[in-house]
Amino acid sequence: MSSGTLWRPLGVFFILLELIRAGISIPVAVNVRDTAVLSCNSTCNQEILWKFFEANGDKLEVLKCLQDNCTEGDDFKGRASLSSDNMSLTIHPVLFNDQGWYEARCGSGFLCSVHLEVFVPSAVNASVQDNVTLHCFARTEKRIADKAVNIIWKRDDQIILEVKNGIVHYGPGFQERSSVSLNHYKSGDLSLNISRVTPSDSGLYLCYHKSDEQGHPGAVKLTVTAQKCSYEKKVGGELTLNLFSLDNVQVTFTDFEGVEIPVCRVHGGTSMCDPKYNPRVSVMNDSLVLRELSSSDNGKFTVKDNMGEIMSVCTVTVKDVEQRHHITSVVIISVFVIVVIVGLFLLCQYLRKSDQPQIHLYFNARQSELEPLREPANIGLSQEETSQGILEQQEETSQGISEQPDVSHTPVEETCPEIGIITEKQEEAFDGLENE
Repeated sequence: MSSGTLWRPLGVFFILLELIRAGISIPVAVNVRDTAVLSCNSTCNQEILWKFFEANGDKLEVLKCLQDNCTEGDDFKGRASLSSDNMSLTIHPVLFNDQGWYEARCGSGFLCSVHLEVFVPSAVNASVQDNVTLHCFARTEKRIADKAVNIIWKRDDQIILEVKNGIVHYGPGFQERSSVSLNHYKSGDLSLNISRVTPSDSGLYLCYHKSDEQGHPGAVKLTVTAQKCSYEKKVGGELTLNLFSLDNVQVTFTDFEGVEIPVCRVHGGTSMCDPKYNPRVSVMNDSLVLRELSSSDNGKFTVKDNMGEIMSVCTVTVKDVEQRHHITSVVIISVFVIVVIVGLFLLCQYLRKSDQPQIHLYFNARQSELEPLREPANIGLSQEETSQGILEQQEETSQGISEQPDVSHTPVEETCPEIGIITEKQEEAFDGLENE
């Protein structure tokens, strides 16, 4: 083995010893393409130099600054800058191979070192009160003893759950809501289970085993959104809102004009409500009940946790039953009126069509009364006898008319045919007389 090949691992070893001696800071974990800030709260009146240590021991220049003049290294062009109030280094956007150790020096003196971890996280989306599983896998021993299992889950440098020497430690707020399986660990499954998530659970979760080795994926981004609900209620009814907890929860109301007003604040099962709502509110089983609903309750009710995070947004519509019945009655009456009008119109059309035949029958009846036909008496007679008979009938008729006393007659309507109209058969009789 050559001296150069031997020197590289030794160089890395001595660098790590120096970093340990100087005090290693908390690692900075970011998603790929995000912004990383490597903090270094020191001062320097000389040249400032940030360097990056590659896995093979090479040192790459990240940023060199003298007073206000800074120059970026070739591998960090356009991505590195120095904070204006301290020696902190900002890298944006972060590339996947930016992961590793960074060191800051002032002149020839050591200032600080930071380890940057870059993740390509999987994404998990959930609603408030959902149960979620954040998956993570690693190559583990199949027959490892429980006391030798090592799992660490972090979020924003805060330990959520840690299994060390077979003992489980929980972060604040996760003691009764998070878990991992030791049996699954032997199969390579380090997944974290979280129950009843809240918006404050959102964040970047990091997965490790053997204290410092990343699982796969090394990070999971959890996003928890508020529950959405919609209710349609009747006037005088009740509304039940899920508070999710009785630990300092706030309920507000927003009308359709966007004006938000406080309704109640609940803490330890005790409610402190606005005087407008106080007589109508009660708290039961992690729920707030609002009674005697009216049209003024049309809008959105929002439930917020003790951190001000929105847990749920419920849209409420209160309908006036009497008004709805009135509208229904108006519609029914309107339909009835339309049906009657249409019926009368159709009846008029029918009568108009049947009116003309009825008048014709009326005229025939009048004519038959005024001048009854005597055809049956003349059947079988010759033309001469028929004509003489007609003349005798006319003479008798004239004598009968002259003998009758004067009688006032009711004027005949213009639409009726005149009495003196000669029928077709009478005209034939007169024609026969004239021919004689």
